[in-house]
Amino acid sequence: MVGSGMCSDLYLVHVRRTILALCIAGLWPAAQALAQKEYVLDTMRLTYHANFRGLSVVNDKVIWICGNNGFVCRSVNGGQSWDTMQVASYEGSDFRDIEGFDSRTAVVMSSGTPALILKTTDGGKRWKRVFRDERPEVFLNGMAFWDHKRGIAFGDPVDRKLFLLQTSNGGGNWKEIPFRDCPVTQDGEHGYAASGTSVRATGQGYAFIGTGGRAAHLFTSGDYGKTWQKKSCPILKKPESGGVFSVAFKDARTGVIMGGDYKADTSAVENCFLTYNGGISWKPPLKAPGGFRSCVEYINQTTLMATGPTGTEYSRDGGNTWVPISAAGFNVVRKAKKGTRIFLAGPGGLIGIISKY
Repeated sequence: MVGSGMCSDLYLVHVRRTILALCIAGLWPAAQALAQKEYVLDTMRLTYHANFRGLSVVNDKVIWICGNNGFVCRSVNGGQSWDTMQVASYEGSDFRDIEGFDSRTAVVMSSGTPALILKTTDGGKRWKRVFRDERPEVFLNGMAFWDHKRGIAFGDPVDRKLFLLQTSNGGGNWKEIPFRDCPVTQDGEHGYAASGTSVRATGQGYAFIGTGGRAAHLFTSGDYGKTWQKKSCPILKKPESGGVFSVAFKDARTGVIMGGDYKADTSAVENCFLTYNGGISWKPPLKAPGGFRSCVEYINQTTLMATGPTGTEYSRDGGNTWVPISAAGFNVVRKAKKGTRIFLAGPGGLIGIISKY
């Protein structure tokens, strides 16, 4: 008797041979449609009262999600069931990013005034406030962690410099990176808190921050945020709605920026660019995603996934060609840090789970 895994492998071989035959015959649309079936998107809705933007997939079992109205959700069985909580005393907070470390420990960030970061060590039963800033000019956009101890958070410019925070104890407390060490921005330049992925931390001390507005840049650091370099981005610029909404890097040199104009979310103009030298130069993809995209994520060394309000796509060639998976729109897509599963989250408490066909 042939096992199910072998059947799946044989099916994919058949699919790929069929796609090749269709391409040779000049029937690319049919080949593309068949290729799409390699991924399946399943959806569920946890609550209609939360717009989910923060997502952290610790492993194939543990997932943390956060949204507005103070909502945080956690699953410890791979999304089969969820604990949905509205954090007491923070029901008005707009949680835009979350970092899960295990099934009991997570750090959640709130945008707006006051700027807040909370931490739980008991699976969300209790939350401790670990950062608060009531200045109206402080607007946090995202967090990223190099490991279980070291992390960075960034916010919109204050006095023409990015607002930066750092932690060395897993988000237990945060301190501002000295103003003199923060990179300078241009007038009308700011960040976006659309998915928590406009800041990334990778490798041994590498950090990447994308901005937008009247100007768009990639700010890079190779020493845990001590020093920064500023590189121009050719992505679409709009004062209040355009620029870099998400960055993803697989190493210090190879990465992608994603965004566009969220007020023209079906436009694919200047919404995606690739770099192979750490942002010194950029190239557009051969086939761009189908509109504004708020998040991009590496699935493996050559496969990426992107999502936004008008659809979700994948690329198997490093971001050069994007193929639709679904017209379902989400704010964020993340792969398990230790594992293979892929989850998405979006408006109206919407959750997505990607599986192979």
